Amino acid sequence: DELMMNPQRSAYDCIVLGAGPAGCAAATLVAKEGFSTLLVEREQLPREHVGESLMPESYWTFEKLGILDKLRESRFSKKVGVQFVDASGRESKPFFFRSHHDHESSDSWHVERADFDRMLFENAAEHGAECVEQTRVLDVVFDGDRATGIRLKSDSREREIRSRVIVDATGQSSMIANRLGLKEMNPDLRKAGIWRHFRGGERDESGGGVKTIISHTRDKRAWFWYIPQSGDAVSIGCVGDADYLLKGRGTPAEVVAEELAN
Repeated sequence: DELMMNPQRSAYDCIVLGAGPAGCAAATLVAKEGFSTLLVEREQLPREHVGESLMPESYWTFEKLGILDKLRESRFSKKVGVQFVDASGRESKPFFFRSHHDHESSDSWHVERADFDRMLFENAAEHGAECVEQTRVLDVVFDGDRATGIRLKSDSREREIRSRVIVDATGQSSMIANRLGLKEMNPDLRKAGIWRHFRGGERDESGGGVKTIISHTRDKRAWFWYIPQSGDAVSIGCVGDADYLLKGRGTPAEVVAEELAN
């Protein structure tokens, strides 16, 4: 079914801002308890995003959300472990999760976020949340220090919708934290990532699935992830301090080429 762009009510028990994994999970769990829930996403799904390699412990959250069967039936590649390559090129012994905890929860997935987030969005709708996309939240409405609603814009029309609770899951936009001046940046975590999908990368499926591979550069100022996806795709990303990667070094492609040589 086509998901909506206009909220159907003027008031809800809970409004969730942002339909990434956190927002979709919150909306699903609240709606499952019988509360009227509105999930608002600014973009049109599916949309590309980063953050593809899931941790085994997320299994228990997926169980609560009721999407384990969908993940099992999906085309996402099964993640069975991790392997590290140090700055000298020496490979660690592969760490297979099942070797340490022989349970289905030890297997996870490498997901394509466009499809994964859409799956979570539709799952929230299936559990009773009203889900709207391509809808921009202009502001959070406060009564004193209490959030009481939102002003949003969809189809070129602005309106105010009230709610008992507002969940801010807008990620780096941090709508409420920025509005209240609460956001504090950790200077040690000012990182940046340059990433892309490639075809034809080598895949090691000797462990019954694929591993995440983490490789460090020679000077240890950056590291790469190597995440085999479904089909013939591999996600490759370079991570380092934002200033080091992005300031005065040319285009992102040029930076990645330099770091690959390193």
